[in-house]
Amino acid sequence: MNPLTIVLPYYRNPGMLAHQYGVWADWPPAVKAAISIVLVDDGSPEAAGDVPRPAGLPLLRILRMLEDHPWHQHACRNLGAKVAAGSWLLLTDMDHVLPASSARGLLERIAGGGDVIYTFGRVDAPDLKPKLDARGMPHPHPNSFALRRDRFWAVGGYDEDLIGYGTDGFFRKRLFTQGPPIHLADCPLIRFSREVIPDASTRADRNAGRQTARNRAMITRKAALKLGPRVLMAEWGSVL
Repeated sequence: MNPLTIVLPYYRNPGMLAHQYGVWADWPPAVKAAISIVLVDDGSPEAAGDVPRPAGLPLLRILRMLEDHPWHQHACRNLGAKVAAGSWLLLTDMDHVLPASSARGLLERIAGGGDVIYTFGRVDAPDLKPKLDARGMPHPHPNSFALRRDRFWAVGGYDEDLIGYGTDGFFRKRLFTQGPPIHLADCPLIRFSREVIPDASTRADRNAGRQTARNRAMITRKAALKLGPRVLMAEWGSVL
């Protein structure tokens, strides 16, 4: 039984994915047995399925969006949540790595039951110094959290009507109105910058073009019409 599924969007990150594979393959057997991974390729020209996979990985599925739409990771996360085997989800980004020690700590919390949302401490590779904001305070990753799969869908999932870089916060706002998250400072994720692994994060040209006014107008219009999030609209295929 794999109670936890990691959902991870991918777009032109073959070097970072190779590093993730190495970390997952080195997890101890008990961690591998408790975690499955859904990797969703966002229509990338450098396909996730082409990255060599080492032996000893945990249970892994690779899915692929059939069209390359800029900043479509919302659909990737919805799809990953749809096919996830576990009752819990860990949503994060390709440039954030879950080390074995943090995986064990999270699994212990999950085993304790409850319907809560967890956020995580964060350290920067390679020196593992805590990631701090401009005030010198801990800076958790805004797109990384663990929650029950049924909680994800009760909130409605990511709204695929919202497009462009920077729209993740609309889902997070809906999610956190359900209750404040519990922060796991002792279960940090390791963040890799592009200075450490050149393709760790999504290319800047793909991130360009925040459409804040358009998205806020969409939210206002949908609220007036009492329309919920639209999900699972994209065509996709299974790679592995």
